[in-house]
Amino acid sequence: MNKLGNKEVILILIVINFMLYYMLYFIGISPLKNSINNNKADIATLQEEYDEKKAIVDSEETYKQSIERLKAEKVELFATGFPNTNAESLHAFINKEATASNINISSINITQAPRLANGDQETGIMDNNISVSATGSYASITKLLSSIEEVQKTSLLTGLSLSGAASDMQTQLQYSFLSADKEDIPDDVFDHTFGQPAGNTTLFK
Repeated sequence: MNKLGNKEVILILIVINFMLYYMLYFIGISPLKNSINNNKADIATLQEEYDEKKAIVDSEETYKQSIERLKAEKVELFATGFPNTNAESLHAFINKEATASNINISSINITQAPRLANGDQETGIMDNNISVSATGSYASITKLLSSIEEVQKTSLLTGLSLSGAASDMQTQLQYSFLSADKEDIPDDVFDHTFGQPAGNTTLFK
């Protein structure tokens, strides 16, 4: 066998070195690069989750302050609304105010409906719509309207019709009362003593 020359030996060594580098790359370096890339992705995901959770923790005090503010606003808003009640008490309230204003009521129609959230959850708030047909002087009718306004509750006059002479007018009033569950806020605006005197079917004393 002929002896290899220097050039052949060098060429063989180059080929061997190249093959060793090639094997080293695929056996060691390439998997290591893939592992590093995967680790970077995992680190980025974990950092994102950490940032989100830290933001929640950092906002805890803000949430607490917001809750206390909303509680205070709820108390204030509920204080300006009528308390939830039944139709009989609403009827008595209107009768009392009308009598004090020298108004003669011929009919009262009351409808009540609870306000719902998300379709079926009760909110503790109720819409009360009241329609009153009555007679009285113009001064008496305006006195009745003023007396309801002076109660300083959430009421809205949604309809008003007047006809006849100023001394004897026919009127139709439509009112919307907003009421709320005020268990923690005492409110006696609808307090009334009901009774039926002997031989009489009067609902109110």
